[in-house]
Amino acid sequence: MIALKTIHCPVDFSPATPRQVDLAADLCRAFGARLVLHHNRQLLGLGPSVGWMWHADHREAQAAAEAKLRDCMSRVPEGVPVDVLLTDGPTSRMMLAVGEAVKADLVLLTAHETMSDEHASITGRVLDQGDRAVLVLHEPAVEPRTPRFATRPDEPQAVLASTDLTARSGPAIDLGIDLARALAIELHLIHVLPDARRGGGRDRAAEDEARRQMRALVPDDLAARVTLHVERGGPAEGIARVADRLSAVCIVMGERPKHPLRRWFSRDTSRAVLHRARCPVWYVPTTRAS
Repeated sequence: MIALKTIHCPVDFSPATPRQVDLAADLCRAFGARLVLHHNRQLLGLGPSVGWMWHADHREAQAAAEAKLRDCMSRVPEGVPVDVLLTDGPTSRMMLAVGEAVKADLVLLTAHETMSDEHASITGRVLDQGDRAVLVLHEPAVEPRTPRFATRPDEPQAVLASTDLTARSGPAIDLGIDLARALAIELHLIHVLPDARRGGGRDRAAEDEARRQMRALVPDDLAARVTLHVERGGPAEGIARVADRLSAVCIVMGERPKHPLRRWFSRDTSRAVLHRARCPVWYVPTTRAS
């Protein structure tokens, strides 16, 4: 069963923040979780000769940040426990530290691909260095749909969970199954096979075997409610393509924290999915093993 007791929502006060806070609060209502709204200010000192100016700016910036955090807090419905935190320091480091301090079960953030390299890399650093589930939103212009967890939507929501048919995918499939049991969603499982052999046509036997293995992952009580998909080609492209075709509100996939050097020598399907997807991606930690 899904165990969401604390959701950590780091906010940057960009135009995407209201949607991020609303979704975090919606998750808290659905699962009875506590919400931690967190803003980090990455401040740079200006040197001792103008220290008095820096201190004045520091106080003004802190007051402004606190006011914006109160605005975020005002969006949270009554009945949802909420705490606010304001920190100073390297952003990704502080996000990881706060997640650890509050024992967050889920970190919910927005990826900004159009911003500076420092900002854009924060999502990757949290995924690489952390061991918590992370739900990543895109900016509103990229995502036409937003998941709804606490209230029943007018139409069923499609959630796409990816599997490579190894134990590494187990936690992601388990989350998808838990969501299907707890909420009004249609669960879809996907596995992507390599391109068919040249001149040999499609390998029907491989596709049938993939479906057989996926079917074995589905509990009997959900057998009639889960749809299986076998795609060909690149994994990231296949996952994003099916998510678009289904108008999925979320993609669920496994994510392993990585050694910094390992990223340079391996294809990173999880990040490629985030880059291509037009819906949120819920990353579930798997194992630290290579």
